[in-house]
Amino acid sequence: MADAVRVVLAGCGDIATTGHLPALERSADAVLVGVLDNSAERRGVAARRYGVPELERLDDADADAVIVATPPEVSPHLTAHAVGLGLDVLCEKPMAVDLPSAERVRDLVAGSDRIVQIGFKNRFSPLVRAVRRWRDEGRIGGPVAFTLGGFDEAYDPSDTVHTGRIGHFLTHGPSFVHEGAHFADHLAYLSGAVPVSVRAIGVRSRDSLPSENFVSALVGYDNGDVARLEIGWQFPVSPAGEFRALGPHGVAVVDRPGRTATLFTRDGSEQVTLDRPWNDVCFDAQLAHFVDCVRNRVTPETSATAGVESLRLGLAVVTAMRTGEAVRWD
Repeated sequence: MADAVRVVLAGCGDIATTGHLPALERSADAVLVGVLDNSAERRGVAARRYGVPELERLDDADADAVIVATPPEVSPHLTAHAVGLGLDVLCEKPMAVDLPSAERVRDLVAGSDRIVQIGFKNRFSPLVRAVRRWRDEGRIGGPVAFTLGGFDEAYDPSDTVHTGRIGHFLTHGPSFVHEGAHFADHLAYLSGAVPVSVRAIGVRSRDSLPSENFVSALVGYDNGDVARLEIGWQFPVSPAGEFRALGPHGVAVVDRPGRTATLFTRDGSEQVTLDRPWNDVCFDAQLAHFVDCVRNRVTPETSATAGVESLRLGLAVVTAMRTGEAVRWD
């Protein structure tokens, strides 16, 4: 691994311990060289588990790149600092909680020679890639009616660590700002179109929640595609979410728990199956793409510009929900 990309991890919370760190351990092309976190306990646990140094400052990192896995209100500042230090960055989604912060990062990257990739790991799933291929082949047709639903972060009052973490996220915006970032990216990838209108409703299912934990949105695109999007957090049980692309020639259905994507047409069906868990496949593929971009100095698929546009849609959903009026793009 002499030519492996040397990576430091900033932020040792849930997404790091369940996704980024295992992916780094499995990779033959990237090597973890240090961990950074403002919690000495979390930092120490990760350092001991992976046998790497604990860092108190990013400036101390002897690395090529950093994975920024911090809360999204912190991420743009750390990403900008990393770029200033000459590091390439894989930044978790959403890249910020407000557009000005995200746009400053985008503009900083545009004026530098650094690679900044946003962590839309789910677009790298072979199942999502299959839906894109089927559409490109004309087997779904258009316009397409997308239905995407995600229900996660089940409510367990005895798990105070988890409820505290989700409460922190909700303090900085409804569930859609965080989890809906994946859906916005899915649609950018699968549709390739520009949103032109957004309508939305939402609810706080418990008064103790800082903002809406359930959000439903309708999005129209300039190519005629439409999308119904639902995000639900902090319910006692998480129902299965939908992932469907309904077109005049065919219907594609992604079953994430079942690890399949199936295309149904008049001529029959075609199915793609994962042989490993979704998250493992997606984190591995995302890291491989990042390493490839770092080595070849090419702009990532999920660039800072893609991160800004994802956040723009998420915040438009919040505005439509809060005002009760449609948000429209020129």
